[in-house]
Amino acid sequence: MTDLSPIAGKLAKIARKLGDRNPNEKAMAWKALVRTLDSIGADFNDFGDHIEHAGNGALNEAAMQEVYDAGIKEGERRAEYLRSQSQPHYRGAHQLQFPPARDMAAFCYQRIDELNDWENEFVTNMASWTRVRPLSSRQQMHLEKIYLKLGGKI
Repeated sequence: MTDLSPIAGKLAKIARKLGDRNPNEKAMAWKALVRTLDSIGADFNDFGDHIEHAGNGALNEAAMQEVYDAGIKEGERRAEYLRSQSQPHYRGAHQLQFPPARDMAAFCYQRIDELNDWENEFVTNMASWTRVRPLSSRQQMHLEKIYLKLGGKI
């Protein structure tokens, strides 16, 4: 079976013209189809096989595995990048221990005049929120950054 993938778009365009109401257009499309198939050494059996096994763009199992493996590798690469960029305390396999969020928020709140407007509002919120609920990982990360900025010790 000849691979028709490189000319699939052209074949689709020609096949649509076969449905034209004008008999002259149909005849020209038919001749174009025959010429196009001949140009790559294919015949109508190859054309039929291509249509039958096209799978509407579905990938075969090997291609799906390749895409899956690439996705896993990219996910691991991104996770490593995010760990290195967003967590200033991350050091390879060992993580430094920060004080509890409640204590860090209280420490930061005592030095609130050293912060910009956004950090000021954030620390004020954290001072009350840490008493009633756990922080999200993103809130924890921001609190740790501010804590270190203000001279907090790990």
